[in-house]
Amino acid sequence: MTLALQQAKALYGLSRGTQATLSIAQPLIALLLADEHPAPGRLALAAAAVLAGFFAVFALNDLLDAPLDRLRRTCDDPARGFDLERAGLHPLADGKLPYAAGVAWAAALGAVAVVALAVLGGVCAALFLAGAALEVLYCLLARVTPYKFLVSGLLVALGGCIGWFAAAHPAPDPLRLGLFGLWMASWEMGGRNIPNDLADVEEDAVLGITTLPTVHGPRRSARVAFGCLLVASAAGTALAVTALPSFGPLGVLGAVLSAVFLLLVPGAALVRRPSAATALGLFNRASFQPPCVLAACGLALLLR
Repeated sequence: MTLALQQAKALYGLSRGTQATLSIAQPLIALLLADEHPAPGRLALAAAAVLAGFFAVFALNDLLDAPLDRLRRTCDDPARGFDLERAGLHPLADGKLPYAAGVAWAAALGAVAVVALAVLGGVCAALFLAGAALEVLYCLLARVTPYKFLVSGLLVALGGCIGWFAAAHPAPDPLRLGLFGLWMASWEMGGRNIPNDLADVEEDAVLGITTLPTVHGPRRSARVAFGCLLVASAAGTALAVTALPSFGPLGVLGAVLSAVFLLLVPGAALVRRPSAATALGLFNRASFQPPCVLAACGLALLLR
């Protein structure tokens, strides 16, 4: 492998490229909710801007957590299964990327995101900067409170709402925007954040990281996660129903089926068996729910 390819792979891992790419589905759904027929150029700019933004924020997380990640390297992985979150992750802790290079990468991507989002609208840029600030807060709370998952939920909701305000003329629709924000926040907490913490509960306890599972135990945490997934499923389905004139029955069907098979089924399995492996299974499947909804809604709009 050439040096350039190694560096590119390390930067991709720093930004959790797979998760960052999947995450662009969230604001794109919001964009289609606000404007079901966006101009192709505006849609492409929004996609590129939020992709740069997600790459920057995920990299920021790794930069801030680098000391803890180095300590994690001394711990065994209790899950012993495929983890979408950790695929190629932590190049700083592995010594595969200089810290200064990581800072430059995150700063450059963040600057690109701010400029592009500002072109789409000042609110978009403001939401991104607010999300970046919440990411810093989340990392600072690593050993402070188990309820920092609420910060993560708010962060993801704000990031998703960028798409709404990226529309040329975002419609004032508090119901749809509220349901979308509730879906995103509860999906993040129940489908990604708490399960990811549950998968890492043993090493987090050793490192003194305060999470819901390390404080309240896996079983109670699994129940909280499933409660969030119930809210996410209800909010996502209600949102699809309110958007029926735009997305049609196919969009509603996509929201319902993805909620059942990617959230509720693995969530129920976690409640029955709150293990690291089951938590990872939920995390991996839940990560694909917004992209599945986007695909269903996009197809429905194309077929109209």
